[in-house]
Parts: sequence; structure tokens; C-alpha cells
Amino acid sequence: MLLHLAWRRNLDGFDLALATNRLASRGAALWWLGASGPEHEAGDYLCNIDEATAERLAAFGIVAEPWNDELPDEAVAIAHPRIALFAGAASSYPFFAYYAMALARLGFDFELVDGAAIVGGVLTRFDLIVLPTEFSLWGLDAAEGVAGADAAVRDFLGAGGAAIGSGGGAFYLSAGRPNWTNIAPVRPVYTHEYLRTGVGIVSLRLGADSIGFGCPPTLEMPYYHGPVFAELDRVVSAAATFDRLVMPGHLFVANPLDEAQFRHEMAGHGAIIRAETKRGRAVLFSANPEMGDLVRKYIAFDGYVAHYLPLRGEAAMADTMRHYQPLDAPSWRLILNAIHSLMLRNEPPGAMLAAPIPVQPPEPKVRLLVALDAALRRFQPADDLPLRALAGMVRDDLRRRTAILGERLAAVEMAFSALDPPAPAIRYLWARCEAAALEAIAAGAERERPPSERLAEFETALTLAEAWCRLAESERHFGRQRA
Repeated sequence: MLLHLAWRRNLDGFDLALATNRLASRGAALWWLGASGPEHEAGDYLCNIDEATAERLAAFGIVAEPWNDELPDEAVAIAHPRIALFAGAASSYPFFAYYAMALARLGFDFELVDGAAIVGGVLTRFDLIVLPTEFSLWGLDAAEGVAGADAAVRDFLGAGGAAIGSGGGAFYLSAGRPNWTNIAPVRPVYTHEYLRTGVGIVSLRLGADSIGFGCPPTLEMPYYHGPVFAELDRVVSAAATFDRLVMPGHLFVANPLDEAQFRHEMAGHGAIIRAETKRGRAVLFSANPEMGDLVRKYIAFDGYVAHYLPLRGEAAMADTMRHYQPLDAPSWRLILNAIHSLMLRNEPPGAMLAAPIPVQPPEPKVRLLVALDAALRRFQPADDLPLRALAGMVRDDLRRRTAILGERLAAVEMAFSALDPPAPAIRYLWARCEAAALEAIAAGAERERPPSERLAEFETALTLAEAWCRLAESERHFGRQRA
């Protein structure tokens, strides 16, 4: 049966994307509606499934209605992407973790790859590579200490693969240095001097591109020294431009964006670029939609401490902090739309061949949630009493979420051993993410840092676990018992 899955009827929640993408991963035919109509909005889905699966969809809490008409002209088939998420020295934890939590929350399974794996030919198994920020702006070979990764990425893109890059990853997808891919033949305003911009929360003004489906005209998100594009080649287009500086930031990098500099050198310039050239297809995010409400929360934390805490008090500020919802970051809709727009097909693809079931790694001696709760209990903010009270309230909220998540994780991990692919690969993915988060928490305990940065580190690990758990719960719901 053909069903209409409307964002409006599902409260614009990401569970719609989660369920839809899990159905597509198991071979359900999926269409993306590229324009509005009398009964639908741009960005809605049409999905062809049997009656039993429709019942499972309803039980998952998704509202779906029969589509009794012919496929409209604006319905475009999309494939479920096989995604490689770059996670090497050029994009270490937590930078790849922000994309990991966004992809998992949106219902995409993926595999972590590094420079050595790319040199070894791993990209032949994928449709899309996601390049988070950090040191990829110097090229993968240089950052990873390998030979051949840059050439392999160029071959992948030239053979029909697609890419998404944020920050440093967006630099790598543009032009201006010999080791960049030049997939978008435009040079950032700053190349070597990329630190000239800064850190903060920015507002982007979205254009008519499909990347903005379901979003308001402007959208706010963190920004960390991403490329600024002033002059665009005719084969690329700006899906968004820099609109205004919402708040300068000091989180992780003490280089806040300057209001005057933003107005003079960034406002009105390209912030999201779409490129479709002979070298391949890509979406370049200058700002960081993947960091979403999590990083935004702790940039704001510093701002609240500096400006609002003396006026409103710690209880009011703690209540404000709790209203940030890291698993439902509005900017993640841009990532979802970018992936769909890069996976358009003339007709729905059949079910893809399942990847080999990976050997499951042993459980760590101490699980992430246990280590996280212990670290939160040991966490003591600075001597400043108002700051201590605010940080303590945030810490207690994180401990509450950690306790709730423990039972959910135990249930899904036990169920995974009996599920068919791709469940085993998703379980393996969690093991790798858990190991990276555990290592970061252990290392962080040995460094003296501001409370905002330590709390952000804790919440990154927790949100990563929450996002994977929600992906696992959907896989358990829609999956089948292995024969």
C-alpha cells in the first residue's frame, strides 16, 4: 500500500525521519515530495509498504495516511544511502560524534572510516561520505599520515559518490589548495587564515534550495571557523547565506566572533553551498548544523554566566538550560534534506546487499553510562557560588538522563543478538562510538577546563548514547528475527 507520511501530521518530529529511513533500509520504496500540493508539503514522503509493516509503523507512533492518487509529478524516488562517516586523526572525537548522533537520530546507519581504510578501498561500499570539521582542511593524506586517501576520495566522487562536509570538511570540498577536492570550484575568502573568523552562534538565511525544506526562513546553529564564500562559480549555488551573529562564543576555542567583522566580512556571503560538477556532487556547510543544540547550549552557558546569571539567578538559568533538546536540534533537518537531495533516483532502488556481519568487539570493562555517572558525581564546579549552583543543576539533570537511559540500552542490546542485518553492524557501530567516548571521558578528567567544556563533554557522550539507543529501538521495532 502507498502511504503519505506528512511532517505536519507528525508534529515535525524526527521520529518520522527515523521510521521512514529504517523502512527504506529494509527495501521499502520511498519518494520525497519536492514541492507542495493540495494535500502535502515539500519534504513529505510517500512510502510503499505491506499491511503488516504499516501496522508496525502505526505502533511506532507515526501517522500515515493512504495515498489513493497517482504519484504526483513532484514525487522523486530516493535511495537509502550507505554512509561512510570520516572518523580519523583529521576528524577525531568529539567532532565525528556530532555527526554520529545526528545521523543516528535521523535513522541512518553508517560506518566509521579513517584514512587508512579509505586507502584500502573501503569507499567502494558506500554512496556518501560525511566529512566533519577539524584538520581535513589540510588534506587527508597530510592529516592522517597516509598516502592515497585524497586520491581515493577524488575517485569515489568522480565515480558517482557524494559528499557532505562541515567546517574543515567544507574547506576540503572547495577549491584553493592543491590537495583539496575542488568539487566546488570556489575559493573561500580565507584559506590559510581560517582562524580570522571565530566561534559563535550564527543565523543563516535559507534560500529556495531543497536543503531548507520544512525550515523557517532563518535558522541558528554553532559556527567554528568555517569557510566563507563571497564569489560563486556558475556551477555551484548558495542554499543559505550568513544572516546575523546571535552570540559570540569561547567554547573549546577562545576566539569569539566579532560583531563588526561578521557584518563586514560574513553577512550576506555563502554559508551552505551545493555543488554538482564533473568532479562530483556535494553539500558544503560552513557553519556546523551537526553540533546543533548541544554545542549551542554550552556556548550559551558561558554567555548566561557572563551576562544573565547575576540578573535572573541560577534557578531560572538552569530551567533555561533544560529547554535545550540536543536530540531534536532544528538544524539537523538541514542534514536530512542534504542527504535526501544527494540520493535522488529515477526510480526506487531495490533492497541493497547487506554488508558482511562484523565481528563484534568485546564489551569494555566499564560501560559508558557507568563511567559517565561516576565522572558526573566527581564533577565539582568552580568556587564561584552562583556558577557552582548552575553547573550543579545541569550536572544533576545529566545524571537523571543517564539513569533513565541505562534500562533502555540494556533492553535493546540484549535484543540485537537475535535480529537480522543491518542490526549487527549497528551494534558494532555503537561499540566503536562507546570506546571513543570512554577514552575522552578518561582523558578529560586529567585536564583542568572551564565547567562549560567539561559539561559539554559529558553531554556529548550521553547524547551520542541516547541517539544510538533510539536508532536501536527503531531497528528492534522494524527488524526481523534472524533465522
